Amino acid sequence: MRENVYIKTWRWRIAQRYVSALMLLTPVATMASATSAQATTQHGQQAAIAASNSMSTVRNVLNYIEKNSNYVFVYNAEVQKMMPNRVKVNLDGRPALQILDEMCAATGLAYKAQGNQISLAQAKNAQSGQPDKGQKRRIKGNVSDAKGEPIVGATISEKGGTGGTITDINGDFTLELTPGNLVTVSYVGFKPQTVKPTEGMHVTLDEQTRGLDEVVVIGYGTKKKANLIGAVSTVGAEELKDRPVGSVGQMLQGQVPNLNITFASGTPGETTTLNIRGATSIANTGAPLVLIDGVESSIDRVNPKDIESISVLKDAASAAIYGARAGFGVVLITTKNNKDGQAHISYNGRFSFSAPTTKTDFMTVGYDVARLVDAFQMADNGSTYTSFEKSDYDELKARRYDTVENPARPWTVVGPDGRYRYYGNFNWYDYIYDFKQPTWNHNLSVSGGTEKINYLVSANLSNKTGIFAINPDKYSTKTLMSKVSAQVKPWFKLTGTTSLFRSEYKAFGYDYEDGGNFDNLSQHAMPWVLPYNPDGTNVYNYAPSKHRPTNGFHAMLREGNGFAEVKKTQSTYALNGVLTPMAGLSIVGNVSYRLFYREKTTRQAPMTYSERPGVLEQANTIFFQNRLKEIRTTEEYWVYDLYASYQKTFADVHNFNAIVGLNHETGRYKNVEGNVTNLPSIYLNDLKLGTGIRGVKGGQYEYALLGYFGRLSYDYAGKYLVEFNIRHDGTSRFPANHRWGTFPSIALGWRLSDEAFFKSLKTVANNVKLRFSVGSLGNQVTDSYANPYYPYIRSASIKQSNIINRIADNKYFYYIELDPPVSADLTWETVVTKNLGFDLGFFNNRLTAVLDLYQRDTKDMLATSLTLPDVYGYAAPKENNGHLRTKGFELTIGWSDRFNLGGKPFSYSVSASLADSKSKLIKFKGNETKVLGSAYEGMEWGEIWGYRIEGIYQTDQQAIDRGVDQSFISSRFTSNAGDLIFADIDDSKKIDNGKGTLDDHGDLVKLGNSLPRYHYGLSASASWNGIDLSFFLQGIGRQHLYPHENNFAFWGPFSRPYMSFIPTNLPSQLWSAENPNAYFPRPAAGIARNNMVLTKVNDRYLQNLAYCRLKNITLGYTLPASLTQKMMISSVRIYFSGENLFTISKLDSKYLDPEQISGKGASGNVYPYSKTFAFGLDITF
Repeated sequence: MRENVYIKTWRWRIAQRYVSALMLLTPVATMASATSAQATTQHGQQAAIAASNSMSTVRNVLNYIEKNSNYVFVYNAEVQKMMPNRVKVNLDGRPALQILDEMCAATGLAYKAQGNQISLAQAKNAQSGQPDKGQKRRIKGNVSDAKGEPIVGATISEKGGTGGTITDINGDFTLELTPGNLVTVSYVGFKPQTVKPTEGMHVTLDEQTRGLDEVVVIGYGTKKKANLIGAVSTVGAEELKDRPVGSVGQMLQGQVPNLNITFASGTPGETTTLNIRGATSIANTGAPLVLIDGVESSIDRVNPKDIESISVLKDAASAAIYGARAGFGVVLITTKNNKDGQAHISYNGRFSFSAPTTKTDFMTVGYDVARLVDAFQMADNGSTYTSFEKSDYDELKARRYDTVENPARPWTVVGPDGRYRYYGNFNWYDYIYDFKQPTWNHNLSVSGGTEKINYLVSANLSNKTGIFAINPDKYSTKTLMSKVSAQVKPWFKLTGTTSLFRSEYKAFGYDYEDGGNFDNLSQHAMPWVLPYNPDGTNVYNYAPSKHRPTNGFHAMLREGNGFAEVKKTQSTYALNGVLTPMAGLSIVGNVSYRLFYREKTTRQAPMTYSERPGVLEQANTIFFQNRLKEIRTTEEYWVYDLYASYQKTFADVHNFNAIVGLNHETGRYKNVEGNVTNLPSIYLNDLKLGTGIRGVKGGQYEYALLGYFGRLSYDYAGKYLVEFNIRHDGTSRFPANHRWGTFPSIALGWRLSDEAFFKSLKTVANNVKLRFSVGSLGNQVTDSYANPYYPYIRSASIKQSNIINRIADNKYFYYIELDPPVSADLTWETVVTKNLGFDLGFFNNRLTAVLDLYQRDTKDMLATSLTLPDVYGYAAPKENNGHLRTKGFELTIGWSDRFNLGGKPFSYSVSASLADSKSKLIKFKGNETKVLGSAYEGMEWGEIWGYRIEGIYQTDQQAIDRGVDQSFISSRFTSNAGDLIFADIDDSKKIDNGKGTLDDHGDLVKLGNSLPRYHYGLSASASWNGIDLSFFLQGIGRQHLYPHENNFAFWGPFSRPYMSFIPTNLPSQLWSAENPNAYFPRPAAGIARNNMVLTKVNDRYLQNLAYCRLKNITLGYTLPASLTQKMMISSVRIYFSGENLFTISKLDSKYLDPEQISGKGASGNVYPYSKTFAFGLDITF
């Protein structure tokens, strides 16, 4: 019982220290002063306060040590009995462990230290006076660099044990360790050393040759960066940490030159779209292969905290070993392992909130907006949008300056016809949206083991509240990964990995994937009308216009009965065995299985509203059907890899490495969908309950891939390098006689800096390497087809019709419908890549530069070549037709260094990157007349043709005097004051596009290009005395886009007069006689739609999406180790991180985000992007 009492007392002391630690986590307390930090460091050395040399009790000695050191004691009842015993110990200015040694020798006690906890017990051989065998020994030492300068903060760890410490300001350390164990000394930027410990030992660390010893993950292996001759870019875990975003794709954006990452919207969980090195193919997406620990997967389904490194393989030399799977590059994600075999527990927590990236101040004065939209509508057809009479305008004008409702002038009244009338100044935008989006993210990892077996388990939980203020959408993710590795025999190692992913997103309203809410929420929600009546009922049809604010979508949000919910579940299991029968030979076997479910539920529910007080009506449009739909998609994926690797060095300079193996994959896809109408309850969502029309459909496919691969590498003393890769693949996606393809590559490298003639320059340029590679890859992906798994088979679909059900006893009849025709000779797209690279390092690689020049030719592209008459009824089939050439470059320059500042190391680095590419269609069958707007031989891929605008007519007479017929552009709004002046390029006195061909394009000119150009990034980081700061800028230099007719934020009432959110600056941008230099022409509703004047692409409204964005900035502080070690915590770090904090853009409107505007067909009506502010805590035990 007494033993338990003292253990509890010890636990209470630990709890007290944890509470104290939490109080120290505020920035003010933790960043107190250098003086207090130094005092804490001295405290960490367990220096005892001077005391007199006198008789004392055992209890007083232990209390003295606890008071003046980091240590706490645990002991049993037998030791407790010895507490009153008196002992003579010298306490005068001595380290704690020396005092303890002397006391134990005098009392027959023995101790064992584990971290800061010391266990006391009676020594079994106390009578002999010999020390207990379990007792740890204590050593002192010093660490310095090659110049003799002390290294502050070097890590000293006990190999195979639990001891660990860091060096102080003088490079000194004291460590307790188990006799016989070795000691590892390490520090960032220096080569670690493992040595036999001795008392008073001195360790000199050699500085690493920066970057060259870095190990890079490549296909089926690893390679030192010094020997790498392919175009490979890497990103480490350090570059991904602390980012307050939800996916790895968002973290990678801008990190790797020419890894182009885009998102269709800001929807939580939005899929990442990846592209490497620009345009790839006419029809197919050309997405790179993504492998997570060798298993094909989605980059969106991995926990960022689990990632150790990411390698991006860009050229054929690095990717050819993956053959048909890697036609347009590979992204290799490697997850973490337990590195040191010691136990670690890490927690990372983060809270974030958001704000919009664009302006959101819209017109909210009902009177002003009513006048404006009626002016637009009157110009179009002579009628008003509002249907207001003078009395209605008078009511609005009386309330014009009421920013909140005045009881004397209510915004909702009952008209003489008994129906509600609305005369408000309501802010619909703030009512619908709340950009705060609070998000919590938690990550916990546990790792440990021995030299024989080690493990790592990590879990992540994230919860985000979306932007809807009414019934907000919710997004959550959960991940779990476990990895266990065992050295079963000296010649056999086995590793098993399991990873689970689960995401759930629920958004109220209409199906967010099928049209979504944003288009409709942006319509008819005028500030004079309110979303609800005084009695709380919904507003839908309202007098006098019968318009429907938001088409009723705000009511969906208010009632919360209609929703869309998507759940994704993925489980991945992998087993890896490595057999080493002899030195240099490894035989590796992998088997992996991935199972992915996607479950989607959509619910449409009736909605009630009121036009008159006390009278409820029910909406009956398609949006408010009583309908339930459920879809379940299943994907299964098996991978088997078996390969042997052999490496051998002859005469110390001839280095050979060979790999040969096979890869087999099978995939299955199944989709099942059911729907039903007329459910008896809006709360019970079960397909079984529906009594109305039922429907079901589905489909399933499977495919297989078999590949044989090999790689042979040779280098002479790391100076001359050559590598040959080959892959022979067969795929089920093509006909039997076209299934197999062979894809070779060769790469050469020359390290000039190792040549004798370079010796005199070595002190400046220590690394100069020239690389060249050429090779071919196959592309088996046919995702442009309705049937991507069997694109060579013309499939048939069974259709259902009720055309004759009224005369056939309400029976449906079924028929077969053929899909469009296909080509029976489909085969691989062949991708040939040439790459010339330069790797440069100066001043011991403090300054580095990497330059790659490349040319990629995609041959036998799948594209349409025939032109079929419309009467045929089907689109022409795709064939292997076309040759697309992409040329580009990538440049990365970096500088990193460190020096002592105030006696402490200051480390910093700066890196800049620039990448560009452009593409041209070299060969193409079809469109021989080269009609613009369709693919033709010789075209620049992404080219945009349109008209030049010379200004705006200021008077009707000016238009008459000019004498140019603009009726081809539009029959209206092209010939009067306030209309656009189109340039007559061919001086024909008529604006037209000629024959619309390259040879005869009339007044059309090439205005720009839709492909992004000049991707760039700039990053910098610095750390000193526990403080770290980093930032990352990212952007593109040019990309053109013409806003879609439904881009409401750009066109406003020019698209639709009932656009809900009208920018406050729009009136100042409209042409009038008093505003002759306006941006827009005279007001007219609908002229940006339905093939009218503003739908014609022109240089006045062509937007340049170039931008520069502060993608991330992070400021962190790590508490001194001397403080955290008292609490038995390895490290504690607090930080602030901001994402997308500011953006500089060339867009003509501050209401548009350069990354959002291209969403949904350039309408931009998608889930908005956000800037994010996050506060986080990292703790490692």
